[in-house]
Amino acid sequence: MKAGKRKITDMTVDELKDVIHEAIAEDMEVWRETFEIMADSKLMGQIRQADMDRTAGKKGAFIAWDDLKNA
Repeated sequence: MKAGKRKITDMTVDELKDVIHEAIAEDMEVWRETFEIMADSKLMGQIRQADMDRTAGKKGAFIAWDDLKNA
């Protein structure tokens, strides 16, 4: 059950526990995905190369995040 924009003081203990458990589960999934990426040496190499290309200003070597999310 999502608490929405309710104040913590208006929640029951069980509702608060549910919110905390949901937040922890979401954080764990993000960390799990991060570790999977970090464990993939090929992907990490591609990320490093993209960072170097961006820093060097190589046009066409990468797509800017703003351009990608607005596509």
